Amino acid sequence: MNRISIASEKIQEHQLEDFQFFLEQNKLPAKDINLNGNFYLRYYDSDGNTIGTGGLELYGTSGLLRSVAVSKAKRGNNIGNQIVDDILQQAKDLSLRSVFLLTETAHAFFLKKGFSDFPRDDAPDELQSSSEFSQICPTTAKCMVYRLN
Repeated sequence: MNRISIASEKIQEHQLEDFQFFLEQNKLPAKDINLNGNFYLRYYDSDGNTIGTGGLELYGTSGLLRSVAVSKAKRGNNIGNQIVDDILQQAKDLSLRSVFLLTETAHAFFLKKGFSDFPRDDAPDELQSSSEFSQICPTTAKCMVYRLN
């Protein structure tokens, strides 16, 4: 798998507005992003331009994968794969048991990454109360899980 040369950094509070703008440009929810106690990354090219994002909200022994986006100009370069791989590695490093997500557009992509369909109503209570589950994503969004152990 060829990967283009990119770097990543953990989003800091002073970068939140630019991060949210990038998500909105890529038609993803952004206003409810909470950096406190969570893990969000910005991927950038050699010129410092944001070309991808991804995040992991932490809920007990589970994580919620969010905000995976790649700029239109850089799609098809395996950046999305790298983002998901990096976040799953972070989840393993944090000893999480599972990573959940909700998607309306990337079901096939996440199946290829090893996620499986999961009944939304059976997700852990902590996730059910997250803004993503309770307010942001419609009930038609597919719920998926990746088991880490």
